[in-house]
Amino acid sequence: MRVFGFVTRHMIAKIFLAVAVVVGLVLLYQTARDTRREVDMLKRETRQSAETIAHMIIGAVEHTMLQGDGIQVKSLIAELVERTPEARVQVFDQRGIEVFAPPPPPPRPEDVPARVREGLADGQRRTDGDVIYRPVPADERCRECHRDGKPLRGLLAIEVDRAGCASRREDALVGLVQDGFLHIMTARKAELLDDYFAELASGPAGVRAAAVFDAHGELAFGGAIEGLGPEQVRAAAAPGARPSRVPRRGGGTLDLVPLPMQDRCVGCHDPKQGPVRGVLALALAPPAGSGCQSEEIEAVVDHSLRFIMLSQLGRRIADFLDAAAQTGALRRLDLYDNVGRRYWTTRHQDPPPRVAEVLTRKAGVASFEGEGESERSLLVEPLFNHDGCRRCHGSADQLRGAVSVSLSTAMAARMRSETIEQRTWFSAGTLLAILVMLVGLLQYFVLRPVNQIGQVADAVGEGDLGVSVARADAGGDEVARLGARVNHMVSGLRAKIQLEKFVSRGAAHAVEVAGLRGVSRRGERRAATVLFSDIRGFTNFSETVSPEAVVEMLNRMLDAQARVVVAHGGDIDKFVGDALMALFEGERAVWRAVECAVAMVAAVHDARVAGEAFAIGVGVACGEVVHGAMGSEARMDFTVIGDVVNTGARLCSAADADEVLVTEAVARACAGALPTIELVAHEPLQVKGKREPVIVCAARPRRDAG
Repeated sequence: MRVFGFVTRHMIAKIFLAVAVVVGLVLLYQTARDTRREVDMLKRETRQSAETIAHMIIGAVEHTMLQGDGIQVKSLIAELVERTPEARVQVFDQRGIEVFAPPPPPPRPEDVPARVREGLADGQRRTDGDVIYRPVPADERCRECHRDGKPLRGLLAIEVDRAGCASRREDALVGLVQDGFLHIMTARKAELLDDYFAELASGPAGVRAAAVFDAHGELAFGGAIEGLGPEQVRAAAAPGARPSRVPRRGGGTLDLVPLPMQDRCVGCHDPKQGPVRGVLALALAPPAGSGCQSEEIEAVVDHSLRFIMLSQLGRRIADFLDAAAQTGALRRLDLYDNVGRRYWTTRHQDPPPRVAEVLTRKAGVASFEGEGESERSLLVEPLFNHDGCRRCHGSADQLRGAVSVSLSTAMAARMRSETIEQRTWFSAGTLLAILVMLVGLLQYFVLRPVNQIGQVADAVGEGDLGVSVARADAGGDEVARLGARVNHMVSGLRAKIQLEKFVSRGAAHAVEVAGLRGVSRRGERRAATVLFSDIRGFTNFSETVSPEAVVEMLNRMLDAQARVVVAHGGDIDKFVGDALMALFEGERAVWRAVECAVAMVAAVHDARVAGEAFAIGVGVACGEVVHGAMGSEARMDFTVIGDVVNTGARLCSAADADEVLVTEAVARACAGALPTIELVAHEPLQVKGKREPVIVCAARPRRDAG
């Protein structure tokens, strides 16, 4: 019995009993920790295996890429994916664009841009504003790679920058021919250059002749250019020489562009020859007219693209189109194949986040993507621009791209899931039994009494002070004692709310601010507006009817006035018989007081019942008052005093029925500020305590308002 009594009286004993039951949860914790440890180990092993496979795949791809045969790399990736169905291999260039990916299925006709669809259908060149749609025919020399028998290999969509095309004509043409030459050389297809330069000179109207000379002035590719001697070539190939442009006799210009010895050139050129391996010479015709000669730019792009395609190094096409878009004469270029797929666009999309991270940090990243059956191990490794890579990729970038290998780890995820499931089922039974006992104990000893206290607190919060906690005992345990304190608090709130009805808001606020210090009996000067109202005819009425009727009428009249005071932000200081005193402070206090006084007159009329003829007189004064607690230590009254208060009371006494009298200061403060109220001059009043008559005005609703 002593033990039971101890538990009954002390909450700590009840908590101890509950904790003793919950100790069983330790078993669940131990199980979860062991399971997590095993799962983490399996996950590490899965990642290590996936990374090993990924590194092998990346090594194979990188080795194949060094052979310089994009078709072979593409075949290798396809074979790797075929042999390892759970693997996904992607190669990205330094811009973060995927390369060597299998082409997507042909688009539906309605998904192909209308101009592209029309150009592929009839092989005719079209323009749409600044965009030129130029079909790319399939020549006989293209059949080696394009064996589908279609008359077109694709279509070029070229958006021209008219201003840049006009102002940068010569620079754009030279840049396009130079890029075409470099890409053909990079692909080690020098045998195509003579035809490339010859067809340039015979085709596009803007190019009259094109050739490449070695550093000694000897012709290497193309044909001789009239008026260009070896001395000029050797001067252009001198170390430190810059591109030059000179006018030609008969019109046009001659551009000489030094070709520096880049890393990609070392495979074919001896670096001991010097920093310049040769000179590109280009003779340009004068422009056919003013403005943009877009046909020249378009023709050089198309012609260069054809020969780059013949070099059979497909990525050179993408790099050439990007370089063409940067000449300033063009805004963008899109290349479509002959079924309407967009092979390349110079407006690149953002790379995948992990690829972008690798290209930025120049370091590999590894992570798990997805969960359960969709879980994959992702490894993205940078492809550095090694010496062997610079033949194709040049030396401008430290990276030439990234390889992403994603392997499905769904089987390992299933194993981990099964391990977790087995251990969880074992622990679930034990945990269920523990929870049943714990819920029962806590429900009986703690939750039920606490819930009751919570219900009482909710009811009090909603304004219901007629509730109390049952089984509250000041001599019981902690919960029972808490219930007793709650009951005591509710009782105090009931008393406080009743008392607040008998004091003004100012008095209640002063008590709240004073707290334990108590209210100080010291006055405070402040600006305020006071309002007094008095019921006319009340004395005669109270002498002729029963006290109950007097109280009913008085409460009805005072309630109507009090509502108007509260609505206008005033504070009812006191009721004195049939009189009311209100205080207005803060912003627009004088205006609100006058509006309130006029509204009170109407409210009293509305509150009358049949046979009643009551009315009120109202006085309003403003100025400096003394505000504070006054009286004895045992009984105080929190109010305002001063000449302003006395004047307001005198005006109220002097006002006729339904009349509002205000002081000159009030009238001056409200002048022009109250559009619905007019202030009418009143005869000065001789009031008690004043030597001189008081100047007053009568406030009433404006006759033309509404």
